[in-house]
Amino acid sequence: MKTNVFSKPEESRDRLRQLGLDALVFVQAIQRGQAIAAGYTPNHPAICRGISQWGEVVAAIREQLLPRAWTRMDEDNFPLTVNPPRNIAISVSTGDASTGIVDATPSTRSTKGPRTANAVIVNALQLNLFGNVPLRPEELKCSNGVMTWIFLFHRDVAAQETRFELSRPVKMDSDGHVDVWVERIIFPALPFGTDGLLVPADLPVSPEIIPEVKRKRA
Repeated sequence: MKTNVFSKPEESRDRLRQLGLDALVFVQAIQRGQAIAAGYTPNHPAICRGISQWGEVVAAIREQLLPRAWTRMDEDNFPLTVNPPRNIAISVSTGDASTGIVDATPSTRSTKGPRTANAVIVNALQLNLFGNVPLRPEELKCSNGVMTWIFLFHRDVAAQETRFELSRPVKMDSDGHVDVWVERIIFPALPFGTDGLLVPADLPVSPEIIPEVKRKRA
């Protein structure tokens, strides 16, 4: 099966827009995750950095999307962020070293449970119903289905960067790793220690606002 890969900025922007999303949501989430990860030292338990970074990424995505009427769901330890029509759901997971690499096939780093498996099965049924095409949310109205995406991120210590992508899974391996994707939206890698907010070049520029300062009367 051919995977539809969106890696060029204009392609990724247009596909995200169809989903009611934008790149800045995910860039900010990774920046916040990196800030949390940077605070850990070798003296912390090894498991702390990964769990804390994952939790911060989930929170950052929600805090940006809830004001847009998205909602959060936390059933059976399977945190999702769901759009208003309830036909798109976003899960977050760490990925393996192939995450964010165009010519590679990534996998979730850890095995997944029955809730993820059920979501992947629904995605696979949608693939059979609609074909191997970028699926628009409005096309799911007739089936009352939910299109689940996994936001994968990988912290590459050797390369000093975090790679990340938003991808739509359709299959898991026998060990419970998600490893087959019908769509992958790949973002540019974010180096460690990036200061400030990275704003994609295609975002509209807000007009400069110069506040008026009035001198107080004595």
